[in-house]
Amino acid sequence: MKKLIKYIIYLLILLIVGYNSVYFKKLSDINKLSTEKFNAALFSKILWEEKMPQKVDSSIDFSQLKQAVNNNEADALKKHTNAMGIGNYRYALIKTKATVLSVYEDEVTIQLPGSDTATIATEYIYGNAIRDASELVAISDFPNTTELNSISEELNKIVRTYVLTSFKKMVKKGQTLTIIGAVELNKAHIKWNGLELLPVRIQIVN
Repeated sequence: MKKLIKYIIYLLILLIVGYNSVYFKKLSDINKLSTEKFNAALFSKILWEEKMPQKVDSSIDFSQLKQAVNNNEADALKKHTNAMGIGNYRYALIKTKATVLSVYEDEVTIQLPGSDTATIATEYIYGNAIRDASELVAISDFPNTTELNSISEELNKIVRTYVLTSFKKMVKKGQTLTIIGAVELNKAHIKWNGLELLPVRIQIVN
């Protein structure tokens, strides 16, 4: 009799523990969570305001990057550039002073230190250069490329809205600029002349 009572008590304990360890959730709640969209605009805004300033301040000088690549290309690209995928294209945040040579509707041509010229894109800000050059996003942190691409789109939108709107109204030929921008380098054929800069910070000095 005592064995039977002990057996019943043991079964009751198992049932209680088992019941409390099971977590029930409404199917509608699960579906709601699974369809919740990644807020790329908010995520990118936080990146821009809280993380990007430090990256901008630590950007490499254009002349320094050029010299480093010319001295030891493999080491320089590994140290000073970034890429999220496999391929020849690498991205870097560079800083430089420049003189405005020409102002067009969708770009500004500039003279870089030395004999190199470049363009500042002022209208068509697209692609992943700003996102990848910043090194603030890792591909392993996101489940799909859609979210990664949406971050690029939002960062590009921030640049068009907050960096370029006033600059486009004020820039004139002959002015001196300080620029920090993202550039794309093709490691199979690096060209310093004719680079396109996607600006993340730009100032008219005089």
